[in-house]
Amino acid sequence: MTCLAQNTNPQLFQTWYLNFVQASDLDTPYNVFEIEPQISPTLTISNELNYNGVGACNTFEGVFVNTFSDYIESSIFSPTTNDCNFELHNSFESSYFYFLQYGGTYQIIPQGNGLILIISNPIFGSAVFTNFKLDINDFDFNQITIYPNPIELNFSLKSDKLNISRIQIINSFGQNVKTIQNEFGIIDISNLNSGVYILKIDTEFGILKRKIIKRN
Repeated sequence: MTCLAQNTNPQLFQTWYLNFVQASDLDTPYNVFEIEPQISPTLTISNELNYNGVGACNTFEGVFVNTFSDYIESSIFSPTTNDCNFELHNSFESSYFYFLQYGGTYQIIPQGNGLILIISNPIFGSAVFTNFKLDINDFDFNQITIYPNPIELNFSLKSDKLNISRIQIINSFGQNVKTIQNEFGIIDISNLNSGVYILKIDTEFGILKRKIIKRN
């Protein structure tokens, strides 16, 4: 059964070009423009919530259900299973297809004359699409550097291509223990207990999530 809410964003129904995917915070991040030989993965979503597309060498099709203004969930996912002959292509495709099987919350953001689609899942995975093909210099969702990690007192956060507006530090109980509104270069967490935290980073293209480890 396919459930289509009346307030589903109609801009969702088109062909999207994948730029970045990371299935979870523990999975390898893949910037499509860095994969060699080059590939052109896509996702096409119809008004009936059927979808299809291409990974590295395999194709897939499926159905989204429970689709609302900010959420999509996959019900059926059926890929072909050919060997792509390149280990990087195979590992990328495994991550991309795993991500698509579940879906998550989404947001559509204007950029110039086009749109960016960002999908985020509950295990801190994300995928970034555009409805136009990008040049390698146009967009890089993964250009945020955190150093050091693990962290004792403070860490540096650097982003050359993304404008950051806010950072929230979330503990393992899902509680916001620190919010930074400015001065994002060096962040002091000396007063936090040791453990694993999630950085929620608000950018011009949506929210990124990165895991950090605090140690004494």
